[in-house]
Amino acid sequence: MDNKVNYKLVNILLVVLIICLLYTIRGLWLGLLAKLVAVFFPFLIAFAVSYALYPYCKKLEGYGLPKWLAMAIIYFILFGFLIIMGITVVPMFYDQVVLFLSNISAVITDVSSKFEIDLGVLQKSISSVSTDILKNIGTHISDGAINVLNASINVITNLIIVVAVSVYFLWDMDKIRANLKTSLKKQKGRLYKYFKRIDIEISNYFNGLLKTMLIQFVEYTIVFALIGHPNYLVLSILAAVTTIIPYFGGLIVNILAIIIASVVSTKLLILTIIVCIVCPNIDGYIIGPKVYGKTNKLPALVNIFAVFAGGILGGFWGIVVSLPVAIILIATYKFFREDINQKIVTIKEKK
Repeated sequence: MDNKVNYKLVNILLVVLIICLLYTIRGLWLGLLAKLVAVFFPFLIAFAVSYALYPYCKKLEGYGLPKWLAMAIIYFILFGFLIIMGITVVPMFYDQVVLFLSNISAVITDVSSKFEIDLGVLQKSISSVSTDILKNIGTHISDGAINVLNASINVITNLIIVVAVSVYFLWDMDKIRANLKTSLKKQKGRLYKYFKRIDIEISNYFNGLLKTMLIQFVEYTIVFALIGHPNYLVLSILAAVTTIIPYFGGLIVNILAIIIASVVSTKLLILTIIVCIVCPNIDGYIIGPKVYGKTNKLPALVNIFAVFAGGILGGFWGIVVSLPVAIILIATYKFFREDINQKIVTIKEKK
């Protein structure tokens, strides 16, 4: 009789037990993980901001400017843009949000009357949101207002942390990259070349994304304003922000624009439909290739699958990071393709 211990079976049983234990106490470690993410999230955002601004800082340094002056110019432009947005755009945006909600309410009323569908609950919800927006905060101090104030303080605190830490990261980015480069070069294999490839791909993505967002904001603001769309500013901001969600983001903005135009006038509806057909094609076939070049060219099916999978796994933030993750995975596969194919051939030969 063979009394030898089957260590493979023991290891499998141990793995199964560990998985069962982790699943049983998932509430505990998921809670701890959520706390860790909450703590490190502002620092991750700050690093992403500094990483995205780094190429522009280096470009200014290339013109002979000292680093402190290059950083000062970049942050001056960034904060100047935000201040101008706050002074000029936010009040207009507020008015357009109110108008936007009233237009949506008008659409619901129109659909209810034409098709005899009871959408009273939905209309009541829209009206409630509109009323809440129009409330005077100074005369409606309540627990809800205090909660909003606390949330606002938390957001402002996180924003200050993100800005301060991003300045620190951007100042030391050369040192961070040099240390990482030195560390990777000490490793065996092609690890340094791999991370260099990933760095190029992600830098191209951030650079292209920022340019595309700015171009689409200007483009849709001008086009929707020219045709007389009442919510041109809201739609242009949505078009710029939803650039991070390929296909779906632009589709949602176009649908909203057409729905609102349908209750204003037939002429505006026709013009809006033309804009929603022409502009996405210009963005997809002219502006996009010019901005991104030959890099980050993901197939449409991969884009859609990445966004869908990101939304299922991580919600909103999963959608935000879905494309960068997809770019990294595809770049990784392309970089190690020969190694992977060689491993497959070796395995087949052993069989």
